[in-house]
Amino acid sequence: MSLTSKLFYAVSALVLFHSGFSSYEFHHLLKLNPPHNAQSASVITDLPKDIKYEVYVGLLLFILGVFTSFEKLQYLPIENNDGMIISQGNYLKEIALNKATNVNNLVGSNPNGEVIFSPSFVDVHAKRKITREWASNNEKKEK
Repeated sequence: MSLTSKLFYAVSALVLFHSGFSSYEFHHLLKLNPPHNAQSASVITDLPKDIKYEVYVGLLLFILGVFTSFEKLQYLPIENNDGMIISQGNYLKEIALNKATNVNNLVGSNPNGEVIFSPSFVDVHAKRKITREWASNNEKKEK
């Protein structure tokens, strides 16, 4: 995590904490001095705009902190000659499937054949006809 993302997280936490405390103070003051008529009650009990804006700014800073905390991907070759051990945050280079399965392509087999090829469809009416004939032949033999 970079210094900027940590800074965004810290500032957003402070801003959100302050907006939460301001909201608590506002509602505490409303409990101490409730509005007298119903029309002014709906206007006064709404949260002030500055507290709402403070929450929005805190959330925006938090989101910026999340996006700046992403690390740059480091791609490593498959054949690693310098003996470096791949750890979290390090990735292998992506390879094309046709290059990885060159031998399979030359032979004519497809490594994804189980997914791509579906079995041939069965003629249900023909199978039913064969089953009926078999059942009628067995009934004749029993009699």
